[in-house]
Amino acid sequence: MIKITLKSLGRVFKSEGTTLEEALGKIKISGGAKAGGVLLVEKGDKKRDKIISGRHAQQLFGNLSTTSKEIALKWANQVFGDL
Repeated sequence: MIKITLKSLGRVFKSEGTTLEEALGKIKISGGAKAGGVLLVEKGDKKRDKIISGRHAQQLFGNLSTTSKEIALKWANQVFGDL
């Protein structure tokens, strides 16, 4: 299981899934994510956190086109994929 925690503007969003894409897809932010935050990914004993910009947060968790979402998921796989 992969656990995701997003901390942005004092709010905390958590989800989990069998793949990174599934776990990221379960986080729903009303109105989209326009501010950056800290994204923590945990898989077993391994943890990795990364400060993400507002642009990456909007692409990952906002209501944008599927192409933008695919680009953001590719970026997330490059950053967190080796966990």
